[in-house]
Amino acid sequence: MNIYLDESYNVQKSKGKLFISINGFSVLNDQILRKRWKVIRKDHVKSKRRIHATDSYFEKLREKSIHLLCRHDVNILSVFQLVQELPFSYFDNKKMKFDTVYENLLKKLFTEMSLSNYQKVRIIIDARKHEGGKLAEKKFKKEIEEFLKKEFTTTYSIYKTVHSYQDVLVELADFVSNTFYKEYQNNEKHVFEKIDSRLIQIKNPL
Repeated sequence: MNIYLDESYNVQKSKGKLFISINGFSVLNDQILRKRWKVIRKDHVKSKRRIHATDSYFEKLREKSIHLLCRHDVNILSVFQLVQELPFSYFDNKKMKFDTVYENLLKKLFTEMSLSNYQKVRIIIDARKHEGGKLAEKKFKKEIEEFLKKEFTTTYSIYKTVHSYQDVLVELADFVSNTFYKEYQNNEKHVFEKIDSRLIQIKNPL
């Protein structure tokens, strides 16, 4: 099993609803999906701009990304948490402990996916900056790896972070996550309804 994830969030009151979400997809045969996404994105590579979901220049790729996943053998993943519904333990001097929330959302997602059903799982997440720098990044990685080893004893798990410009399937997860960001921010459901049979969605688990 291969899992590709990216986060989308808003933690600024001036921008509306405060939330954190982690989104992406799981797929058994990621090579077929990789080839198909490369074909779809081929014309956009000619622009010589970094393909990124937040760039309006690549807006057409957003719909194509969801359409591709609907035609492929995948599970589409989303775990979502409203900031105002977090327990006080996730705050320190009124500041949210972002890494702790992110870590526990990942754990909830992996538990819901029943990773123990698989012999080998590769988890690839879009790389991000940690508030505590490289030391915090190493600590976060260690926490996730220890959780995977303890909770899914019969599953060999690989966890790594990769920038979206280094792996086209992380890039694809970025488009999925940004699409879901817009759905959550605008209280819309049409994309979720479209992919309903393939969607594993967890709301406010913390």
